[in-house]
Amino acid sequence: MGIFKPKREEALKDPELDRQMKERREEEERTKKSQLEKEKERKWRKSQGMIGTRSLFSRAGGKGFFYEGKEV
Repeated sequence: MGIFKPKREEALKDPELDRQMKERREEEERTKKSQLEKEKERKWRKSQGMIGTRSLFSRAGGKGFFYEGKEV
């Protein structure tokens, strides 16, 4: 009969394993959050023209808009 079976979930739980899993989850959340912040900053910089292929502040493709010496 099913009423006398012990609960196996409680017997299999390991507090050390739970702690490790919680730490790993928190670390993944921190990395995900930092990646989202970096992506947001990159999008903002691209929209302001600070980075990208047509940026005035970089030499995209080795040229950009600013040429040293003669203009082509």
